[in-house]
Amino acid sequence: MKIANILSIVLTLILGIISAQWIFSPEAAANSLSMIYMEGDARNTQVRDFTAFFLGTTIMSFLSYITKQYQWIFSAGIVFLIAAIFNVLTSINYDTNIAVASLISEIIFTFMAFTAAYIYKQNNL
Repeated sequence: MKIANILSIVLTLILGIISAQWIFSPEAAANSLSMIYMEGDARNTQVRDFTAFFLGTTIMSFLSYITKQYQWIFSAGIVFLIAAIFNVLTSINYDTNIAVASLISEIIFTFMAFTAAYIYKQNNL
């Protein structure tokens, strides 16, 4: 269970830092992902969606750490798995480059979340 707790809290901290950057310095957050900081309604969508993505997965990871229920962090892992899949599919279908740094992060976050979920589930049987 100790490993699951460590994975959950590390994921919570990393995602929390990314969330805070989207909340307090969205232009820097966009630049860190090699994104253009949009204008108008596009900026609203960009900041809103990325904040929701990272803050939501932060909360899921933290709830898993607090409750020791695997479903929360497993859900966060699903979000990152979908992001990784669409990172690759977007490059195939829409003539873009794979965002390699993002893909590596998405794979690592998925692995961390699924590993913690597996351990939490095994300990709650």
